[in-house]
Amino acid sequence: MPRKPKAANGSTLGIRIGRNIKIARLALGLTQAQVAESLDLENVTLSRLETGAQLPSIERLDEVARVLKVSLTALLADTDKDSAMADMLVEVIKDLPAREKKFVYEFAASYAAHWKAGKKK
Repeated sequence: MPRKPKAANGSTLGIRIGRNIKIARLALGLTQAQVAESLDLENVTLSRLETGAQLPSIERLDEVARVLKVSLTALLADTDKDSAMADMLVEVIKDLPAREKKFVYEFAASYAAHWKAGKKK
């Protein structure tokens, strides 16, 4: 079985958390600078969290989850990238009214169909 990559601190947990932070940040369309500012962190610190080079405290991770509008569990999840992105999208829209959730779904389905059609050309 292939070995999982390790972060500078030797933690596969750090890599997993960092990947999930990055996925959640990108899902919201935020830059590292925007998230770092919301957390009162230096950009380099957020970068180190996203690469797994630095593990956040549980308190800091809770703050990150709040800023990124995801659950703490979503940031700790050990899933592949597609599953993590889907979980985080669900987390982002879960409190929307049903009509708005339907709009998000229809938009995503329409965009995916448009993208696939363009890719075939």
